[in-house]
Amino acid sequence: MASTPLTLAALATSAVPGLNVHGTRPHTGDGDGAYSSAVLVTDDEDLIIRVPRTPSAEVRQSAELLGLAALAEGAREALPFAVPATRGITRAGDTKAVVTTFLEGGRVDAQSVEADALLLQPVAEALAAIHNLPTSLIQQGGLPMRSAEEARTQAVRLVERAAHTHLLPETVHQRWLDTLRSPSLWDFAPTVVHGSLTADQLIVRDDHIVGILGWDALAAGDPATDLAWLLASGGETLDSVLARYSAIRGVTGMRELRARAHFYHQLEVARWLLHGVDTHDSTIVDDAVAMFDRLVDRLERLGTPIPARTTLSGSEVEELLDEIPEVPFDPRSETAEYEALDEDRMFHTDTDFIEPVSTPETDAPPSESDDQATQPIDPLEK
Repeated sequence: MASTPLTLAALATSAVPGLNVHGTRPHTGDGDGAYSSAVLVTDDEDLIIRVPRTPSAEVRQSAELLGLAALAEGAREALPFAVPATRGITRAGDTKAVVTTFLEGGRVDAQSVEADALLLQPVAEALAAIHNLPTSLIQQGGLPMRSAEEARTQAVRLVERAAHTHLLPETVHQRWLDTLRSPSLWDFAPTVVHGSLTADQLIVRDDHIVGILGWDALAAGDPATDLAWLLASGGETLDSVLARYSAIRGVTGMRELRARAHFYHQLEVARWLLHGVDTHDSTIVDDAVAMFDRLVDRLERLGTPIPARTTLSGSEVEELLDEIPEVPFDPRSETAEYEALDEDRMFHTDTDFIEPVSTPETDAPPSESDDQATQPIDPLEK
């Protein structure tokens, strides 16, 4: 497989006819080694070439190509930041090499985006701009169009998968089911969503967001999925961004939006548990179980009992599932692995909508370059 900068540069000239490469430099922004990549210095602009090292990275790369293609010129002009543009594609052994524009700038982590940070306004502006894009571009691009009911369906499926491991505390399980049964919580208008947004995807310069990466999960769906990552730096950060976001978009339902962001954030622990079970990794399973134990202890200390109408029988759970329509087949799901990534990516968590629950915060969902599940940050240790 192509790996050296010179080999990658040669591939780039095959992918982009007439390309004149003056120099290369290593690229380490992907972090987890899922790609062989290099930055190319050319006559007109800096480019980046990436070759997947793993099947899941290849699937994500293919999904990102669809997402970038859907973001036509008009959509890009409406965004206050740059989005990578695809310049060429070529075969690289059994996979493919993709050349896109390289977005220059610094990176941040979720922990550094604090309630008084200068980035809060740019983050709110970036989120509002994405969510204000017309959903017609998603439909025209053949990307997933998820209704509020379909978002709830995916949440139900993830919760029940976690429950079937018999490792999900019943207290947490019943609280999640109660949240899923709240009609007002799931009464929202879908928007265009980035779908896999984390702090790692932000390109920053002079306290401004100049670019956003990782468009492999672009879709129409729940805007709360693009907000949950903010909880990795605290609930005050989410509240500060939401106040600015609400003023920009001029929409209502912020209380429900905030609650769903907390819910998705909390569900990252369930996703971590399922990853451990699926990969037969007892260390991950034990870690997730410990996070749930601390969550239960925290709820008990806060004295926030489960509402009276939360204990559901097996038949009632089946009725809940029957109430919700089946999610249509996702044409981008090239493999079962991508379907799992797409479903799990939706959830990042913490339920304080039904009653005031202090936010157990986990880390943001994995970035587009992650090859496997990323361990959530346990907020109860913060």
